[in-house]
Amino acid sequence: MLGDSGVKRGVSTKIIEHIAKMEGTEPVKLPPLYEAIDPDALERLFASKKDGAERSGRVEFQYNGYTVIAEFDEELRITTEEIASVFD
Repeated sequence: MLGDSGVKRGVSTKIIEHIAKMEGTEPVKLPPLYEAIDPDALERLFASKKDGAERSGRVEFQYNGYTVIAEFDEELRITTEEIASVFD
């Protein structure tokens, strides 16, 4: 997927933008993604293979009050679920 500048946006950027949209805020106002997951490892996980073939997979982690699920088969799908608070 291409952004306004024509530069390919990575998985990490897409996740941050998705959460920001849900929160009704700007991406820069969210906590750093690296506090939840290694963004470089996330990018490598979904990067094309050396032979150019696309990878498929799924990763799930918690970030900013959400469980984030990123799945990639033919295209990236990002879903989020709010983490329920439990008070006794």
